[in-house]
Amino acid sequence: FPILLFGWQAAAALAAGNAVIVKPSELTPMTLLTLMRAFDHLPAGLVQVVTGGAEVGQMLVAHEHTHGVAFTGSVPAAQAVARAASQRFKPALIEASGNDAFIVMPSAPMDAAVRGAAFAAFLNCGQVCTSAERFYVHESVYDEFVSGLAAMAKSLRVGNGLDKIDVGPMASVRERDRVEKIVNRAVEQGANVVTGGRRPAALSAGAFFEPTVLEVSHDMDIMHGECFGPLAPVCKVRDLDEAIARANDSQLGLGANIYTEDLAEAFRAVNEIETGIVWVNTPLNDNDAIPFGGRKFTGAGRELGAEGLEQFRRSKMVMIAPTAQPDPEWFPYPDSDAFNA
Repeated sequence: FPILLFGWQAAAALAAGNAVIVKPSELTPMTLLTLMRAFDHLPAGLVQVVTGGAEVGQMLVAHEHTHGVAFTGSVPAAQAVARAASQRFKPALIEASGNDAFIVMPSAPMDAAVRGAAFAAFLNCGQVCTSAERFYVHESVYDEFVSGLAAMAKSLRVGNGLDKIDVGPMASVRERDRVEKIVNRAVEQGANVVTGGRRPAALSAGAFFEPTVLEVSHDMDIMHGECFGPLAPVCKVRDLDEAIARANDSQLGLGANIYTEDLAEAFRAVNEIETGIVWVNTPLNDNDAIPFGGRKFTGAGRELGAEGLEQFRRSKMVMIAPTAQPDPEWFPYPDSDAFNA
């Protein structure tokens, strides 16, 4: 992801004729420092990387010689970036947090829905901005879905990403501890941990956390903030109306998923869910030709596609007369023309 997110934004910026300075997360500097070798053949300074914490990012955003900002991160950090950019009226492309809903309706083939849910929840240990973090499942298929997802979660191999595994570690021990607190808080509020919810016993060292399935209610904290970890909290709903209402009950609006083979249900979800992306039976499926971005506190602007390119371009109005001749509209002109006298 450090390379992918850089590529999405830098490719468009370079294609639009800009130079690029990138500041990676302080957790992942080596990835981009290594990648910079790929740009050695370009003019010096066209693509640069600087490392450091928030203070380095603040200096870059505020500097008079940076002319636009693209940022991916948390809502508070994104708001700080947008405020700093606004001091010089710099355009800011913001992709902040997600809290994507995943709806399962009775017409969905259950095996496909379960496998799609596991992929959407546990890919990269849940550390994907478009991870499914809230599951709303129709009451008629709820038990079957929870049972199937729990079995899938138990079957996933957790371990070192260089080994033959399915789910690697969290980005840091701090992130692992944060996810652990989210689970503990959910249990305090009455959640039932169906499977997972702890560090793997065989992996005491490192930032590992088991893929976790929980039965929850919509009012629990876990349903109203970005988890960004391998958690799948599942809530029972009566019908599509309730599922859409629950999905929209969020301050974030990046993406949403629905599993259904009823096209009327699918297009209701597409039209009524308040997100920038809706996946129907195909979770986390992206295309570089399609604009990517969200609504609400998820951010502003779009990456990828023609809209993503336009984020890094500035229009300019130019009018040229091929010869320099007086214009009839210029001063002076007769009163008879101006006042119909």
